[in-house]
Amino acid sequence: MDKRQSRAQENAMSVPLPPRRRAGAATLLAVTIALSLGGCGRGGDSAALIAEARQYREKGEMKAAVIQLKNVLQKDADNLAARTLLGEVYRDQGDPVSAEKELRRALALGGDKERLTVLLGKTMLMQGRYEALLDEIKSGPGRPALLALRGNAVLGQPDIGRARALFEQALALDAASSDALLGLARIAAAEGRTDEAAGLIARALAASPADRDCLRFKGDLLRLQGKPELALAAYRHLLAIHPNNAQAHIDIANLHLDAGKFDAARTQIAAARASGAGTLAVFYSQAMLDFREGKHAAALEALQQIIRVEPDHYPSILLLGAVQSALGSTQTAEQHLQKFLNAYPGHAYAGKLMAALQVRAKHPEAALALVRPLLEQNPDDVELLTLAGEAHMAARQFSRAAEHYEKAAGIRPDAPKLRTALALSRLGNGDSARAVAELERAAGLDRGEGRIGVLLVMSYLRAGQADKALAVLVEMEKRGRNPLLDNLRGGVAMVRKDVAGARASFNRALALDPLYLPALDNLAQLDMLERRPHEAKKRYLAALAESPGSATLMEALARLATREGKTAEAMTWLERAHAEHPRALGLALRLVDFYVHAGEPRKALNLAQKLRAGHPASSDALAMLAKVHEANADLPAAADSYASLASLVPGSAVPLTRLATLRLRMGDQAGAVEALRRALGIAPDLLEARMTLLHILIGQKKFAEARMLVGAAQKRDPGGAGGHKLDGDLLSAQGQHGPALKAYERAFALAPSAPALIQLHGALLRTGKAAEAEARVALWLREHPLDVPTRLYFASGKVVANDAKGAADQLAILLAHDPDNVLALNELALLHRRQDGKRALALAERAHRLAPASPAVMDTLGTILLDAGQLGRALALLRKASALSPQSGNIGYHLGLGLARSGDKRAARKELERVLAAPTPFSEREQARTFLATL
Repeated sequence: MDKRQSRAQENAMSVPLPPRRRAGAATLLAVTIALSLGGCGRGGDSAALIAEARQYREKGEMKAAVIQLKNVLQKDADNLAARTLLGEVYRDQGDPVSAEKELRRALALGGDKERLTVLLGKTMLMQGRYEALLDEIKSGPGRPALLALRGNAVLGQPDIGRARALFEQALALDAASSDALLGLARIAAAEGRTDEAAGLIARALAASPADRDCLRFKGDLLRLQGKPELALAAYRHLLAIHPNNAQAHIDIANLHLDAGKFDAARTQIAAARASGAGTLAVFYSQAMLDFREGKHAAALEALQQIIRVEPDHYPSILLLGAVQSALGSTQTAEQHLQKFLNAYPGHAYAGKLMAALQVRAKHPEAALALVRPLLEQNPDDVELLTLAGEAHMAARQFSRAAEHYEKAAGIRPDAPKLRTALALSRLGNGDSARAVAELERAAGLDRGEGRIGVLLVMSYLRAGQADKALAVLVEMEKRGRNPLLDNLRGGVAMVRKDVAGARASFNRALALDPLYLPALDNLAQLDMLERRPHEAKKRYLAALAESPGSATLMEALARLATREGKTAEAMTWLERAHAEHPRALGLALRLVDFYVHAGEPRKALNLAQKLRAGHPASSDALAMLAKVHEANADLPAAADSYASLASLVPGSAVPLTRLATLRLRMGDQAGAVEALRRALGIAPDLLEARMTLLHILIGQKKFAEARMLVGAAQKRDPGGAGGHKLDGDLLSAQGQHGPALKAYERAFALAPSAPALIQLHGALLRTGKAAEAEARVALWLREHPLDVPTRLYFASGKVVANDAKGAADQLAILLAHDPDNVLALNELALLHRRQDGKRALALAERAHRLAPASPAVMDTLGTILLDAGQLGRALALLRKASALSPQSGNIGYHLGLGLARSGDKRAARKELERVLAAPTPFSEREQARTFLATL
């Protein structure tokens, strides 16, 4: 066995088990009580009815058995034999909650205590209620069955050593104890000794050939060994002995799910349901099948039925997180996953799903905070490596991303499945635990070499390494063509500035799939570069004609219209998409977001409030309402919404960090600190919260408390960059620029990134090393030519240094890669304002078409129009910019200039006095004061 496989098996042993479920919870389906069946009515003799129930059970006709036993209990509620047999039948059906209820009634009626205690304990194991079993069921001398039962409960906690000792004690008393042999077989399988496990289970079956648990484990073991056909035969053998055993049907269904045989899985789930089982396992398996088939709405409906009856059914909570994530309901998915993680912190699969959500939400630091500890435990986990790569890409740390993708690509793609199969065997005690393992197995984040290859190609492309990207693509193409690969080839051509080659590749992708949106989008981008937007629109409209009502294509047309500056047309497309799909919450939320950015605050607020009222349990709707209030400068309402969001998703730190930011803007430092401390209580490694709290403490001159905060961060992650970054911030604030520079150097060496480089650049300037600062940034940009934020920062620095040509050169490079970058267009317009007014106006107009609701863009265009003597339009823009951003002193000063030039000196004086009276500093304060003196 190689080291990687050994490590995988160790990992499998460490997977935590789901918590106990509530005792006494009802099953999802009530059993219908028939008046008669097969000639036996309610008036029949109880003994005869019980005998018939036993016969039905032996034939696997569980519904009939339940009906006869219910008929007995209707006449005689204290019939011990009927209660006992009904408990056993419910257990056979996979309904441990109902089974436990009946067995406890039988115990209370004076039934065989040892036999009933063993049966009762097995139902508690099925529910994952290990601690309750150990508290309630004690073993004594000469009682091997109870020793084995406690061994299984200890194994579930998990405590391998204690469990092994209990099983061995049981075997010393009864060498043929099938329960003890089964327990030792589970331990052997979890430790990778599958041959020994097979021998132990063979001994158990020799002693008890009809034992359901042993027969089932035999199938599990074969599945673990990668022998699905033999596993299938084992489960079918179980059914031959115990016809209509619901759990065996579900196990077979899961095998079919593994193989992608969804119709066969559906047949087995129907058979489990037909057996009379109205259990969570059946409903959960149906939800899993729907999820695998992409029927997320159906899966959601099934899971909501489970949660209504069993709100703490943790496998369903975890699957709900996965389903909501697939539906795009990020906040709601996070809510479910956080509930699961609160119960089991460090659970690998849930942590992976949560990290994926954080990457999607553009919170790479939060994602890495989840992934890093998991990677320490599982350094060869392909899924974790892939997620780490995605998080580093989101943080624009492309070289770090490539390192993780390369390592992932070198590991066998079936490694995650092996680990999950081991976990499945390891968690064989309880059905709820198995359900979590089935989810990991069936819906893991990894999709094999293909997904890793795609991400690796993307990381190389974003790092500008076209040759490496192409080498990976060539290997992938050997396994067959598809539109995704042709689209990626187009990306390689774009990086090489081969526009014709890129267009050809994107067209090849569309030849394979005319509705392949990434290729359509890329061709539209080329059309825009070549100033042919009508061609892009024509292509999208043709696709829409092929797929009428496609919200995706309508949104693409809206994006195209936005890039052309046609805000009204873009809004029309989004509103049409929303009208076609009124129940699509994600689409409606995107429309609200568009209203915000298009300067339509009333429409944004009306729709956001409507969505909030219509989806009161949706954290996404509430988060959007908070964002709208914030955009409308209604800070108290925004703070209230974020506070409500923090209550709705108590396990998430994100709304608390937003609340803290708002509190700061409102001047409430105490409220901000309280929110940040709560956020750090939930996510102690959240760097954003630590940074904000540190800067508040620095502003309050609480340096000792700030030093404690930095020390705690360094202690939590001694090998990470975050603690050194915070250390640099604190030292810099205290004027210790030399030590601060060393701290920033350490942070950058541990995690090279654009933000770390910018801080390092500032520290070098403060220590008089301007030439080195310039060289470090220039080198970074040569290695990362597509790093837009750093190039903007570099250009801004040159503006401050009065190097207009150098700044313009950097902005021109940026626009060559990203021609619609509004910030670059705006900055370049300002640079050309004095030297080339005509060019400045053209750039400002273009920026305004792309971002018509941006106060900064309105201010730039308005100021340039003032220079050009277009007073009417200039004043209209400056008034709107000032209304949207009243705190901006520069905008107020420019508005004052415009008012004075229009002859309204009284209004100009009032505006200038307003901005000069505000405590907020602005760069043109002295010019504003001087101009006011002339009025």
